[in-house]
Amino acid sequence: MMKSLADMIAVAPDAFDRDAAARFAEEAGTEFSALPEAARDLLCGVAGCSPYLRRLALKRKDDLPALFETPPEETLARVVKQAQNASEAEIHDDQIKALRLAKQEAALLIALSDIGGAWGVLQTTRALSEFADAAIEGALAAALGRSPLESTEGLVILAMGKHGAFELNYSSDVDLVVLFDPERMGFDERHIAQKHAVAVTRDVINLMQTQTADGYVFRTDLRLRPDPGVTALAVTVSAAEAYYEAYGQNWERMAFIKARPCAGDIALGEQFLKTLRPFIWRKYLDFAAIEDVHAVKRQMHSAKGGGEIAFEGHDIKVGRGGIREVEFYAQTQQLILGGKNEKLRQRETLPALAALADAGAIEPEDRDVLSEAYLYLRHVEHRLQMVNDEQTHRVPMIAEDIDRVAIFTGAKNTDGFRAKLLSTLEAVGARYDGLFETEDVPESRLGPLVFTGVEPHPATLKTLEKLGFKRAPEVSAAIMRWHKGGLRATRTERSRALLTKLIPPLLEALSKAGDAADEAFFAFEDFVARLPAGVQVFSLLLNNLEIFDALIRIMTISPYLGREFSKHLNLVERLLDNRWSEPPPEIETYEPACCEVVARAPDYEGALNAVRRWASEQQFQITAQLAVGMLGAYEAGRHFTAIADASIRALIDAALEEMRMQHGDIDGEFVVVGLGRLGAGEMTATSDIDLMFIYDAPSDAQSDGARSLGAVEYFTRLVRRCVTALSAATEEGALYEVDMQLRPSGKAGPAAVSLAAFRRYYVEEAWTWEAMALVKARVIGPECALAKTVEDEIAAILARPRDRAEIGADAAAMRVRLDEAKRPQGAWDVKNIVGGLTDIAFICQVLTLAGAKERGRPPRAVAEALAWFANGGELAQEDAEKLMAAHDVFEAVLQGSRAALGGVFLPDKAGEALSARMASVCGEASIVNAERKLLHLAAQTSDLFTMIVGERRARSA
Repeated sequence: MMKSLADMIAVAPDAFDRDAAARFAEEAGTEFSALPEAARDLLCGVAGCSPYLRRLALKRKDDLPALFETPPEETLARVVKQAQNASEAEIHDDQIKALRLAKQEAALLIALSDIGGAWGVLQTTRALSEFADAAIEGALAAALGRSPLESTEGLVILAMGKHGAFELNYSSDVDLVVLFDPERMGFDERHIAQKHAVAVTRDVINLMQTQTADGYVFRTDLRLRPDPGVTALAVTVSAAEAYYEAYGQNWERMAFIKARPCAGDIALGEQFLKTLRPFIWRKYLDFAAIEDVHAVKRQMHSAKGGGEIAFEGHDIKVGRGGIREVEFYAQTQQLILGGKNEKLRQRETLPALAALADAGAIEPEDRDVLSEAYLYLRHVEHRLQMVNDEQTHRVPMIAEDIDRVAIFTGAKNTDGFRAKLLSTLEAVGARYDGLFETEDVPESRLGPLVFTGVEPHPATLKTLEKLGFKRAPEVSAAIMRWHKGGLRATRTERSRALLTKLIPPLLEALSKAGDAADEAFFAFEDFVARLPAGVQVFSLLLNNLEIFDALIRIMTISPYLGREFSKHLNLVERLLDNRWSEPPPEIETYEPACCEVVARAPDYEGALNAVRRWASEQQFQITAQLAVGMLGAYEAGRHFTAIADASIRALIDAALEEMRMQHGDIDGEFVVVGLGRLGAGEMTATSDIDLMFIYDAPSDAQSDGARSLGAVEYFTRLVRRCVTALSAATEEGALYEVDMQLRPSGKAGPAAVSLAAFRRYYVEEAWTWEAMALVKARVIGPECALAKTVEDEIAAILARPRDRAEIGADAAAMRVRLDEAKRPQGAWDVKNIVGGLTDIAFICQVLTLAGAKERGRPPRAVAEALAWFANGGELAQEDAEKLMAAHDVFEAVLQGSRAALGGVFLPDKAGEALSARMASVCGEASIVNAERKLLHLAAQTSDLFTMIVGERRARSA
């Protein structure tokens, strides 16, 4: 018969904070006083050492009697079941709550069982891991309940790292990889299966890590999935297998030593890991592969473990002599020897050390020392984390905090704790330092890489050629220039020292570009050449080599983003969180997110900078996904526009508030109207914003501030402030270029237009092309009565009776003037080419002005307007289909070229990767066929323009 938790208590820590312990005993009341003495001593000791556990025990004080009366294994089994069944709650919020309440109970049970000595370190880590499994199962079941997916068939979640080895620490996050098999899920099309798999994965993450009043379950990290910088949250099994076969690295082999399926389609997970065995456990390793494993050890040593062993502030996980060194000591040898010896294929660290000793790979003494050290370090790690439920691994810096941890670990005093920890770290460090040092280390697997001297090093050129560089002498010469301080970014000794370390991993990452290796290199060189300084960027890249692939892939296809990276380091940092490749935010979330960053800004200037930084990061995600083909043109246009809308509204509100502070409020309202691509919701990565500002106020209105202004001057100054807020270059750069030429009277007209003047101008003076410009007009903000009035006025202007022939003639003449003012740069200049996007937009505008009186206003977006005209009979179905087909391709080219270049794509100046991408957006395999297609579509569109609008001819004055 199993013993109760109370009967299993073997030890209780002294209370570091005796007052806190006494308060706990008083606040816990009768539930506490009725407990056995051993349980009371344990709780008082815990309450005096851990503010987090004290709060948790008080929150669950009603559960304390049952907790101590029951065997901890039974309680754990019940809590595990509770987490697994969280999906039985019908409401989403109740599911979230059920998981968190189960986590609270598990956290208290596991902590008390561990601290009280009822469980050892390994039993504690297993309990934490088993509960994590259960929580993930419960979250997955809840997510599936909101998904079209009928079951877990074809979707599996792999537990990685400590979780996979049943070695989770107390406040650990969980490393997961989510895989799916579309066929097994019952889908014929992969993208549909991926959409549902990603949605379910995101739901699981939210269920697990969203912070609520009841806390969180586990922080969740999916960065161990294949190529996380460019892949979705859930990856197909076939794509994962192909990735590891072609690109898998030794650190990924190491990660999969501990992997196991923990939720979903377990059989699928087991089959995947079986397929991956030859990748993880190689029977034959050449010198280069062995050296790579050795390099993993040396890189980890230099990056994380270098320097003296410390005490205050020492990281017992990744610092010298820490937990990671014990794990790497075992795993690096498992990688080399496990291919031939299956007994070495152990997930858990201590069994791995034992198997290595049994195989004669390490000395029994080393096994014993490292095993004892591992258990002690994990014990200390748990106490550090239990103090405040923080994922920390550092010994505190403050003496009082060190004393708390020392007592919590059960040490007699701080000196004893210091001595034992330091001796443990030194014992691990000595054995880790000696690993592989007696073996002959072959030359770097990349080969010689020497970039000093005057002439290129012959052996280095051979290495570069072997890596796939066709222009090896030019590559070598460029790197030699870097080392000589030939760029602003490489002028300091520190930056050159960092660059020296960066070159091998950089070249290796570039070589993955295959035939585009040279192109990738020179894109990176352009990036480096534009940097104002190098230390910060090189340090960032050197410490986060995993972002190289994504950075290089993006820069190779998008020189425009390469330029943006060099101007805004925060965009490079965005690659670190691996979220840039995830599905973009929902459109409606942009505005509250932007408002939030403004609310956090300390002042007006801070708000301008905050919005610019926020907008650039949002635009980067959309631009990068568009550039690499993860996002479609129309969807990208909607997102670019939503980001602009949110930024405009936020900064107009900020400008208005500044105006009120200086000049007071006024009896009147004003709105900003977006025109062109902003109005139509079709913005690109580099679009400017066409704006018109309209106000309505009594003619004698005066602001009520200390420096009072009349209505005209008040709104004129307000508009100037708004334009500055949107367009001025701050320390974060510019936001948008603002174009106000479409306002009444253009450049000659007032910046702020009164409602009366707006109405009068469009009735009495406006040219046909000015009315055409209103077809895409949309009030962006602020919300007020004037917004609806202006929208109604625009609709009325569009619906005025007009002569159909006159409209067509005016539009055709305007098209001629535009063509003369801005000649197209070739077939790929799809906006300006005859028969291009401008012609299609003019067709829609002419049809709108001709038919709005009868049918009302069509949608602003061109693609939607074409369908609307076809449905209403203004366009023949056949003609509409031709125009829609052309618009689809032209819009994809425009969006793609703006994302890649910031301008027009010119094939003779583009690299292979970008050319292949642009051919692809046209639905063609080659750039030649793509250009033929563009010309054919433009010719069709030009004929339809002539038929619907009229002959292109200038009108006589």
